[in-house]
Amino acid sequence: MQNEDRQEISDTLKLLIHNNTKCQDMSGKKIYGNIQKVEKKNITGMTYQLSNETGHGEITVYRVFTGIELYYNDMHMEYCNQNQATVKNMIEINHCLIGRFECSFGENSCCYMAEGDLSISSMMKKKSNSCFPLNHYHGISIIINLDELLPEVRRIMELLNIDLHYIQKYICEGNRCCIMRANPSIEHIFSELYHVREKRKPGYMKIKMLELLLFLSDLNTAEEVLQTDYFNQNQVALIKAVASYITEDLTTHHTIEQLSQKLRISTTALKKCFRGVYGTSVYSYLRTYRLQVAQKLLLETELSVTEIASKIGYENPNKFTSAFKGMYGCSPTEFRKSVRLDRSGLYGVAKKSELY
Repeated sequence: MQNEDRQEISDTLKLLIHNNTKCQDMSGKKIYGNIQKVEKKNITGMTYQLSNETGHGEITVYRVFTGIELYYNDMHMEYCNQNQATVKNMIEINHCLIGRFECSFGENSCCYMAEGDLSISSMMKKKSNSCFPLNHYHGISIIINLDELLPEVRRIMELLNIDLHYIQKYICEGNRCCIMRANPSIEHIFSELYHVREKRKPGYMKIKMLELLLFLSDLNTAEEVLQTDYFNQNQVALIKAVASYITEDLTTHHTIEQLSQKLRISTTALKKCFRGVYGTSVYSYLRTYRLQVAQKLLLETELSVTEIASKIGYENPNKFTSAFKGMYGCSPTEFRKSVRLDRSGLYGVAKKSELY
């Protein structure tokens, strides 16, 4: 082995081992808008809070390499950062773990990410809004500032056969927003990032980032890549009006035909667009919403199970109990008792399907 090769390998290892993940100034804050305050710091990252009139959110940011930042998102709000500014030579990558993510690009182009999906887009593609149709969203965002990548990092990528030039050309120069639907490859890359221990994150995130970029070097050959499925803004607004209408009074039951007539939309378009926005059927959405409201009533009131069933539109308490158990794994009575016995268990139970 030549001395130059040894030195290059030595420099590469030093860069991979060196902990440069502390992140004081965030390039990616352009995608979040107004950050309220620093909530806490840990050894490798910083956590920030967001809030607006629709709710709150929390992000934890890590600097993987100079020019590459990784964000853990925990959003309980309808939207964040309206009218995002455009930036040249920056790539935004998102992975959805829980919930649903809507990106709107002007009047006629809303696209959606579901659980397990991956999106990659140029930050030159101006977003007018980033919404969370289910009022909650958990996932990872990665911001790559191509102008800030160090030569050593680029060399590591070359050694690993990562085609950064192609990714830049395909996404930035093409000004694309692509979505890859959930598949085993995406799950393999991201799944353990949500569970890795804090002290292992600096090295682990570097490895996973390189793996992700190697995976994205095949964007042109990946059959799963979609140049987005877009929905018209007017259609989206109408579907959101449908969701608002059917959740105003949970004791009222609506048919698709009744909704179609009231809101002047065909039954076919209603069903297709509703699934596009919310990722499920009207009936399934309403059923989940009812049970989430029931969960909240169990936690915050002394109402009986029968009274709660009636409030959310179940005439038969036994059917309500069966539906609740199917969703949360325990009966309403068991749920209430378990929370009262151990309030720390609330997060674990509620996590399966977040409260609205």
